[in-house]
Amino acid sequence: MHENKSPLVDNLHDRRFTTLLSLQNPHTRSHTGLYLIEGIRHVARAVEHGARIQSVFTDPSRLTNPFGQKLARRLRKSGLPGVRLSPLLYRDLTLAADPQGIGAVVQQQWATLSSLKPARNGLWLGVESIESPGNLGTIIRTAEATGVNGIFMLGSDLDPHDPACVRASMGSLFSQMLMRCTHQEFREWARSGGVVTVASSPTGLVDYKSLRYRWPTVLLVGNEKRGLSEQSLEISDYLVRIPMCGRCDSINVAVATGVLLFEMEYQRRNN
Repeated sequence: MHENKSPLVDNLHDRRFTTLLSLQNPHTRSHTGLYLIEGIRHVARAVEHGARIQSVFTDPSRLTNPFGQKLARRLRKSGLPGVRLSPLLYRDLTLAADPQGIGAVVQQQWATLSSLKPARNGLWLGVESIESPGNLGTIIRTAEATGVNGIFMLGSDLDPHDPACVRASMGSLFSQMLMRCTHQEFREWARSGGVVTVASSPTGLVDYKSLRYRWPTVLLVGNEKRGLSEQSLEISDYLVRIPMCGRCDSINVAVATGVLLFEMEYQRRNN
């Protein structure tokens, strides 16, 4: 990408910059269906998975990595519109302590339940009311690591395209099939496909390792403080717990999700 061929933006009131900045707002992301990614890894994985990249923004003073420069040239040659930002403006679009000088605007991609057919040995994840975007991003990253087929966002309050979530996902967001649905829609999908629903709760009666999981199955995890809602507990076939030592009665929801998913994936591989 010949940087001198991209227009330079150094005025914070420039519409090209304010449009980018507006995507940090959840209402704008919801209205436009767009979101921001930043960093070489994220942009490279977006390209790898065929994400719908709308435009590119760079800071040439930061874009010193040879692979990142090659990636930027490739995107420019593909015909994508792009702008160069001054270092000061670019800093306003990233959460990174050491920005890498390349970012993009990407179209959100959501799958529909009607198009979703559960595979015979499928492993799915359902998340509800996760408050921390960092936790949600870590959960998405763990989902990829454990071979999860897709993630259900139960309710309307979860935003996997929040900048902090995108960053914490470390590029795994692009590999995951995302579905947003109500509890009723999820229940109907699970029942019609013979999908077993397993809920995680400190009050669960079954040790998560003693349960012999059946497939296809979906794991439900909930809010950091309140756990899963009564709606989620009612539609679950099994309620499992992670035994605790000492006086600890709970662990971080992202950690708990990882513990459970790795056990489920282990059983699935050895089934």
